[in-house]
Amino acid sequence: MAATTTTTAATGQNGTFAGSSTAELEQWLERHGIQTALYGQGSARNITELFEEVSKAESVLAVFGSGPCSRAFRLVSVLNLYIKNGQGQVLIEAGQRLPDGRLRQRGLPLSEKMMGQECWQAAAVRAVGEELATVLPRDWQLQLHIDESTYSQAVEIQESTSYPGLLTQYTCHKVTAQLPCLPEEPFSTSEPRRNGTMTNYWEWQDPSPT
Repeated sequence: MAATTTTTAATGQNGTFAGSSTAELEQWLERHGIQTALYGQGSARNITELFEEVSKAESVLAVFGSGPCSRAFRLVSVLNLYIKNGQGQVLIEAGQRLPDGRLRQRGLPLSEKMMGQECWQAAAVRAVGEELATVLPRDWQLQLHIDESTYSQAVEIQESTSYPGLLTQYTCHKVTAQLPCLPEEPFSTSEPRRNGTMTNYWEWQDPSPT
């Protein structure tokens, strides 16, 4: 009975997760069809990372359906920044080394989850500053050119690769930019995490045919 009471309390009036701990989140997910035992295994992120994501308003967890058939559903707005060099190649995050040493394949342009009501322009600048900070000169913002004429938005629904079993709706804000101060050869950056340092591996690739 105590576990049911805790899980009910972790659900807001609109059906979204409203708990205040990773334990409540784990119970809430399990109640709504997600096997959290897979989290933190292989390339999957752990339950603490998901809780931090929700706490920072980078995503919302809701419930699709009702009763025994209810299913947890994740809503995320993502900024995809296609940084191009002088040869027209796109900067791609090839992979990550997580703080615990696990390697995670990516193959994506610079991507950042947007926070709450953040506009995509602000998210683009924040993404560069957070993801590429360790290789940028002090005046990088003066060199960053975002081509707003290339902006587009699309909605994709698929199972999250970070959180197994968690169906996710991605609202993707896509735009092209130039940042000539970046290294011409493949490079790595690092980001501090609560449990250590994450290393990101970047390389320039020819754009995929459209």
